Amino acid sequence: MGRFEYRYFNGVEWTSDVAVNGQRYVDAPISQLMEQVPKRRPPRGIAVASFITGASAVALGWVPFIFVLAVAAAIAALVLGILGLQSASRNDGYGRGFAVTGLVLAPVALVVCVGGFFFTRAVVREFRDFIEPGPHELVVDQPCSLENGSATVTGTIRNLDDRQHDYRIFVDFDDNSGQSRSSTVAVLDVNPDETAPWSSSVAFDGDTVECTVTDVFGPPPFGIDQG
Repeated sequence: MGRFEYRYFNGVEWTSDVAVNGQRYVDAPISQLMEQVPKRRPPRGIAVASFITGASAVALGWVPFIFVLAVAAAIAALVLGILGLQSASRNDGYGRGFAVTGLVLAPVALVVCVGGFFFTRAVVREFRDFIEPGPHELVVDQPCSLENGSATVTGTIRNLDDRQHDYRIFVDFDDNSGQSRSSTVAVLDVNPDETAPWSSSVAFDGDTVECTVTDVFGPPPFGIDQG
């Protein structure tokens, strides 16, 4: 125990006979000394890891795309929880609470992840419909009209799909002096094989104007106004 330079060993156990600098002493019984030594706590890292991964999976399971990582975390929490219980049973139940909590959180996290899966599907569908508005035919009437400080372009858009669509038409207005304006016009509820008119105007103080449709998108994701 490092309290003396020497301690006598009788072939069976360490005795109370000790020495320091050649002087012999009688120490307290070994059994009494061992009781004074603080016991080392058994490890519970696996049980704690089960709790942390389970809680993280519950917190992140609903997040689109991140739910995949949450599924892995939930499975890890389940495995670690089982291992944590086995470790606790060998160490007088030390760490059992964390292990049990991790096991309870794991199935809850998997349920949350199911919601995250459907949320991800909805996000993907919304952005796909925005980026890919479906087959259509766009007609732009040329030339643009410029009157009373306002530039206007008109046209039509035909829905070639077999379901109803909304469209966002992006138009650039330019003149030969480098002046440029942009505008977005919404064309809503265009039925299959139906043609809808559209018109876009901006304030413009140039003498000439050229109008160009730069993009056609679908409805903004989750109805977010594109401004």
